[in-house]
Amino acid sequence: MDAIKRYGTTVFLAVAIAYFGYHALTGEQGVLNWIVVKNEIRIAEAELELAVAERERLEDTASRLRSDSLDLDYVEERSRDILNVAHPREIIVEIEPSPQR
Repeated sequence: MDAIKRYGTTVFLAVAIAYFGYHALTGEQGVLNWIVVKNEIRIAEAELELAVAERERLEDTASRLRSDSLDLDYVEERSRDILNVAHPREIIVEIEPSPQR
């Protein structure tokens, strides 16, 4: 009985520290979950960056095709590209893409 009184508090504190330490490491707001969330945030930020770049490209294309500020050179370029045609006096030079390393 004397041993229980003597070591009871120490054992209780050791169990409490182990319990809270385990949950601090693996719990919902623990260190391991924090690492996973940080990685997910990094991936989402990269996806956002791609989406913003795509949106800016589409906005630029749309602004060039608006009737109030129509860029005729761009319209001609796009129509030739889409229809795959050229002016009779133009010289077309096809360049092979360089192989990727």
